[in-house]
This record gives sequence, C-alpha cells and structure tokens, in this order.
Amino acid sequence: MTEASFWSGKRVFITGQTGFMGSWLTLWLQRLGAAVTGFSDDLPSGSSMYRLCGLEPHLPWIRGDIRDTRRLVAALQQTKPDLVFHLAGAAAPLSTDEPALAALFDVEVVGIAALLDAVRFVSRDVPIRAVVAVTSDDCYAPRAGEDGLRETDPLGGESPAAASKAGAELAAAAFRRAFFAGAAGGPAVATVRAGHLLGGGDFAAGRLAADCARAVSHGRAALPPAGPADARPWLHVLDALAGCLALAQRLFPPGGEAFAEAWNLGPRASEARTPAWLAEALCARLGSPWAAPAGGGAAGEGEHGRQPSAATLLDIAKAAARLGWQPRLDAEAAVSWTAEWYAAWMKGLPLREASLRQIARYERLLNGESAS
Repeated sequence: MTEASFWSGKRVFITGQTGFMGSWLTLWLQRLGAAVTGFSDDLPSGSSMYRLCGLEPHLPWIRGDIRDTRRLVAALQQTKPDLVFHLAGAAAPLSTDEPALAALFDVEVVGIAALLDAVRFVSRDVPIRAVVAVTSDDCYAPRAGEDGLRETDPLGGESPAAASKAGAELAAAAFRRAFFAGAAGGPAVATVRAGHLLGGGDFAAGRLAADCARAVSHGRAALPPAGPADARPWLHVLDALAGCLALAQRLFPPGGEAFAEAWNLGPRASEARTPAWLAEALCARLGSPWAAPAGGGAAGEGEHGRQPSAATLLDIAKAAARLGWQPRLDAEAAVSWTAEWYAAWMKGLPLREASLRQIARYERLLNGESAS
C-alpha cells in the first residue's frame, strides 16, 4: 500500500503540518524519502508533537494564512509540489460563551476553497498531480438506521463544527466538478472523511488522550471528563495516514481521476468504543489504578458501552475494495500504541525516535509481518 519507491523524491506540500496529523505525516513521508514543505500560519505554543519531535529544523516551512489565496499561490509556485495534503483546519472552541463559532466556517470552508483555487491557478504551469484533503466523519447529516454512513449519504452535521466540515466537503466537490473533473494527468482532488483520530502526540485543547496522560502524570484522583456515552469510531492516526497515502498514490496518473472523490476511513464497526472506555483503558495502561470496564467497552456491552447509531459509524467498504485499505490496529492495539507514546513523553524519552519506531512497526503490519 505505502510504497517507498513511489514516495522517494516526490515533492509534497502539507498544510497544517504543525498539527497532530501533520506531524505524523511529515515524519512518515520523510522516512519514505519525500521532500516535504509545510504551510501554516504559526508554530504551536505549549506541548506539541511538532516541537517535541524536533521537526522545526528538519522541515522547510512557509508561513501563511490558509485563507490567503495569493500567499498559497506564491508558496505552490515556489515549491512546485507533485502532491498536496490539506490538513489545516479550525479547532472547535471548548466553550460557546463567546461568539467564536463563525471562525470555524471561515477557516474550514474558505480555507479549502482558497487552497483549491490556488491549485487551479498554479497547475497551469506546475504539474500538481494529486490533492488529498482531510475533513471528518462529522460531516454527515444525521439519519436513522443501523448501517454505517456511506460516501453517498447526505452531508449536514449536528453542530456548527460538524457543519463546517460538511461545508468543506461541498466546496471541494464544487471545485472538483468545475475545474478538475476529467482532466487526465491534471490535479486529481479527493477528500477523506476520517474517524475520530487516536494516537500519541495530540495535545490540542480538550483531547481525551492527552488529558488522560496529564491526569496520570499529575497523580489526579479522578478521570478527565470523557464526553458522550455513545460508542465512537476511534481510528489510530497511522491507520488514517496509511489510507491517505494509499489514496494519494492512486490519484497520481495515469488513471488518478477515477479516485477523485470522497472516501471514508474508519475502524470496523465492532471496534467502536465509548469515550469512557477509552479514558479508563488509556489511564490503566499509563499506570493509574483505573481499569478498563469489563467486556472491553465494545458497542452494546456493559454499562460503559452503548449501541452506536448509524450517525457515528462509517462504512469503509469502498476504501477496502478499491484502495486495498483496512485498519490494522483494533481498539486494544490503538490504545496500547497511544499509551506507549504518552508513556515515553512522561518519561522524557526522545519522541522523534519513539514516533519513528511506531511508524516502522506499522510498516511491518502493512507488509504482513509481525509488529513486534
């Protein structure tokens, strides 16, 4: 799926490279031999995987606002990428007491439109072959039923944050139809609707895994708030990125236009878990006295598991059939790998090396080998 021979020497442009997903993608692509350039408006403050893994001195970085089309045009003309990954986005505010929700639509919708407008303009002279934009499984409109959400289901979202992801999907689809559809050898644009990402290095405000690690490291006597009781589609970040890389390879010509559409990447339905299970499982693996609930917290099992609705699960059949992608880490493994990373952070170990070791282990899984 992830072929080093394909990525070696490829010029890759990543928006939002300083974030959680962007940091993991940067490390992996550099390991594969790609020449990576990042684009973001600022460096993260406080704890961040980007800083902790020492990516600053090893990654060319162009500073700019994702909504600034002219700045994006200049950056793309300067770097002449073969492929673009759009990971920049807006963090939902933790409180709705202030009028900050409009910024979600500004960054998510205007941001992806600005990027694709820049790609449209620059690709006249620069051979950009593929664009992969990551949104979220929250982009779907709620619906009744027991089947997982498919890529053809209506978009909508139940909150402003979710609706902004739906807006980003609509903007991408409009640009694809108007400027990129049927252009053999031109930019092939696809979106990825990823499940709830899990993995070491996510220090954004309100993230459950980092809150658990902080709680254990500070010896707190209570678990952090875990959120809704419904089981959620937790997906390890390396599973998600493996799908993104496989999709990017398929988008590259010849025949890339056949893959220029929306794709779901999520766990198997049986691997959905509640936030309460996730918090207790992580804390237990990090050395707290808390233990994961009996029954594994799987959907419908025990007091910590509640049957997931169709609105929270993704149908991943298309990615399995056409990309050859499947999640390699089940819920237990995803939690174990996540806890391993945060344990290294708590001990002050070199996190770049710890992250690269996990990537190497994951590559062995992709090759059908043992991860040990």
